[in-house]
Amino acid sequence: MKQETLLTLIRNGESERVEFKRTASKKLDQEIAAFANADGGYLLIGVDDNGTIVGTDLKAAQDTIASQVQAIIPAPHLTMHRVSLDEKDVLVIEIEKAENLCSIGGVVYIRIGTSVRPLSVQEILMLSAEMGAVAWDESPFIPKDKAEERYIEWFFKRLEESRGKSITSDNRDRYLRSIRAIKDDKLTNAGVLFFTDVSEYLPNARIRIIAIEKGEPVASKEYEGPIWNTIESAYNDLMRDLRKTEVVIGAKRVKIEEYPPRALREAIINAVSHRNYIVQADTRIFVHRDHIEIRNPGGLLPSVNLDDPEHIPRNPALSQLLYDSGYTERYGYGIRLIRSEVEKHPLCTVQFKPTSGSFGVVFSKKLPSDLDENERALLKLLETPAKSSDLASAINVSKPTVIRKLKRLEELGLIVKEGVGAHTKYRISGPSESSDI
Repeated sequence: MKQETLLTLIRNGESERVEFKRTASKKLDQEIAAFANADGGYLLIGVDDNGTIVGTDLKAAQDTIASQVQAIIPAPHLTMHRVSLDEKDVLVIEIEKAENLCSIGGVVYIRIGTSVRPLSVQEILMLSAEMGAVAWDESPFIPKDKAEERYIEWFFKRLEESRGKSITSDNRDRYLRSIRAIKDDKLTNAGVLFFTDVSEYLPNARIRIIAIEKGEPVASKEYEGPIWNTIESAYNDLMRDLRKTEVVIGAKRVKIEEYPPRALREAIINAVSHRNYIVQADTRIFVHRDHIEIRNPGGLLPSVNLDDPEHIPRNPALSQLLYDSGYTERYGYGIRLIRSEVEKHPLCTVQFKPTSGSFGVVFSKKLPSDLDENERALLKLLETPAKSSDLASAINVSKPTVIRKLKRLEELGLIVKEGVGAHTKYRISGPSESSDI
């Protein structure tokens, strides 16, 4: 490590990823395990709490750390850097984020802010699922006779239609066991999600659409029941409220949705399939005037690379059920499909927003490049509904000119006209305050 890198770490102060220590004292194993269980980080030995470099005995510090890390299971991956500044030695321990939870004597520690604390059993389960260390969806949950027969009939019909597999009635249990929807004569969590009305057993396994106006929610709707039905219901309601816009593609003038439908559907399926169901939160779809964000609890697993999204799914049994019923294709295909559909769409862009605790897909409206200065000014003004006469005064042009430009913006699907006669107003396209989703 270069001196400049060390000075930058010290200058930025202690944080979730940086800790200062005067000496290699006791309980450094807890600090190291906590870093590994969070996002990794740096432990600086020979630096006071206020950032003053006091120096340390490098050999003694290394011996202490080597002794203490032996208690951590599994062993975290460390790199030790020796850096000298003003004849004072600092030992920098670089700790990588672990792929599995590290524990000391059966206790799991986590770093929150600049402090370290042990995790509760629920938190251990949640973090284990977040790291892909446990397959929550394969755990047996309730007696298999709690399954709704109509949902099982639906599944095997879809299996035959989508994958060409015909399973006889006497082999259905065997098949469901093979794909881990049933285990030990119980429905697994994946089986509960697919073959029951769900809310009685997993109340947070729902989808919620929320209309946002000026940063505040103005309407919302919840979707509960078997997970495949929540996907269909939420998607259909979302599509119902999307406008169609007339655009020129090649030599033809055609009408298309303001967002690519197949990409939206795939993002909803991905959110349901890859979310962390241990987190007490629902999958949410935020509908803004100029963008839609689909967000699920649970970040990307450590093995996932957005640039090459082949990976082992967080919920393998649920993913198999969704595959068998025709909702998904091979693992990692969803992100590629979303990108491909957006690239073909002339009015939309997409951004993926992974965080440590959630994953979001944001579809944004793309303004046409040929909008003139007045049209762009109108769009900004129409974040608040307004009459054409008021808009004409605001941008200092004639009312007929404003009406002509408003008509073009309306044809592009960027604004909508509401009311009639003297009560006519215009607003940015998107959810209105009266929307019931």
